[in-house]
Amino acid sequence: MNTFSLRIYEADDTFLIGEAEMVIVPTPDGEYGVMAHHENMVVSVAPGELKYRLAGQELKYAFVASGMMRIEDNDVLILTEAAEHPEEIDMVRVRRKEAEAKEAMLQKKSIKDYYLAQATLIRSINRMRVKNDAGR
Repeated sequence: MNTFSLRIYEADDTFLIGEAEMVIVPTPDGEYGVMAHHENMVVSVAPGELKYRLAGQELKYAFVASGMMRIEDNDVLILTEAAEHPEEIDMVRVRRKEAEAKEAMLQKKSIKDYYLAQATLIRSINRMRVKNDAGR
C-alpha cells in the first residue's frame, strides 16, 4: 500500500499524526490533492474543508484555518492556525458567528472591519460544510 507520513499541527496542539493514503487541502486556488511519493513543494492553505484518508480507513473531514503545507520526501506537514474534527464543531456557535459576521459586513465601519467580518463568515461557512459533509 502506498502511504506517506501525515502530520497536522495547530498553533497550540497536535491535530493528527499518522500514515495516510491521501490528503486534500483547501488552497487559495482551489483544492490540492496529495498522494504517496508526491513531488516536494510548499503550498499555502486557505480556511476550508480538509479531506484525508488514513491507511486502511474511510475518508474523513476536518476544518482547517489558514496555514501552510510542506511536502518533502513522502512526508506531509500541515501547519494551521486551527483545526477541528466535525464532532468538535458547535453548530449553534457557528450560526451565531455567521450572523454576527453578516451584520458586521453590513455596518461598513471600515475596510479592515469588513475584511475581518468576511474572514469570520468564510470560516463559519466552511465549518458548516465540514459538519454537513461528515454526516453523509
